[in-house]
Amino acid sequence: MNITPERIAELLGEEAKSSAGIIITGAGSILTAKKNDLTYIDHADKLNLLSSSKAGCVIVPKEAKNKTFDFKRALIYSENPKYSFAKFLRILEKEIRPAKKPSIHETAILDETAILDDNVFIGPYAIIGKNAKVFKGAHIGAHCFIGENVQIGEYSFIHPNVTVREHCVIAGKVIIHSGSVIGSDGYGYIKIKDRHEKIPQIGIVRIQENVEIGANCAIDRATIGETIIGAGTKLDNLIHIAHNVSIGKNCLILAQAAIAGSSVIGNNVIIAGQSGISDHIKIGDNAVVMGRTGIMSDLDENKIVFGPIGRPRNEAMKIEVIISKLPEMYKTLKKIQKKLGLN
Repeated sequence: MNITPERIAELLGEEAKSSAGIIITGAGSILTAKKNDLTYIDHADKLNLLSSSKAGCVIVPKEAKNKTFDFKRALIYSENPKYSFAKFLRILEKEIRPAKKPSIHETAILDETAILDDNVFIGPYAIIGKNAKVFKGAHIGAHCFIGENVQIGEYSFIHPNVTVREHCVIAGKVIIHSGSVIGSDGYGYIKIKDRHEKIPQIGIVRIQENVEIGANCAIDRATIGETIIGAGTKLDNLIHIAHNVSIGKNCLILAQAAIAGSSVIGNNVIIAGQSGISDHIKIGDNAVVMGRTGIMSDLDENKIVFGPIGRPRNEAMKIEVIISKLPEMYKTLKKIQKKLGLN
């Protein structure tokens, strides 16, 4: 990539203040960017960082026009510098990771009943099962397994070594990263006398449009019916979604979180890392489950909770402060007991 700050501003729909001769070839952080890199500052109170930055061009808040600071190279003014930087990264990504041309690799195994629309990419050793359908513009990476009757929606991108089991439905513009398994059997057993017998898991997983699923996630098929991941929801790496879970739209679920069977998660919910949601739980819209929090009862909309049993955030924080003082309190108690002759 060789592009001027003026051209970048034009592509982003923003205004540039440039210095002659600057060419941008890459991107970096405000502290690591080099003379041909673009970077950004998201708040005006960080403009002091410009004096030590070596970047060739910096995207800054529009309010920076009225500020005085030491920076002699190119600037781009934006209402949302972080978003403008993200849009530039999309442009840069196309340069460093160009899309593969539609093709079907000679080693791919396609069932004769599979249906492939136009402009699809099927990578080396991928398997497309009986009656599976891969819609227009979809990308199936190397060594993927797409099972019987699976649907892969338009322009979805399935990275290498992903398994999508039989009958599952992936909508358009979904991204699934390597190592993830969609449609593994739900964890369903019934105890008969002294043994556990498996309950057949005959439902499916339905992933709606614009979902992104990180690496090494496991999303179980429903026992009957559907496990659902709502439109626009983003899953981090190493997440487990159990059978018959329903997740709403635009949720953010972070690494190592787990949601047990038949729970219903509303829209715009955030579930932070290493949190656990018990089975048959309902979580309301816009709720936030902070990191390493356990949820064992329903959670109303707009609530923010923290801790092993998911207390309201402020209450949980107070408890944490008190717990940190327990050693001191214990010493005081022992002194009182000694003085009273109780120990």
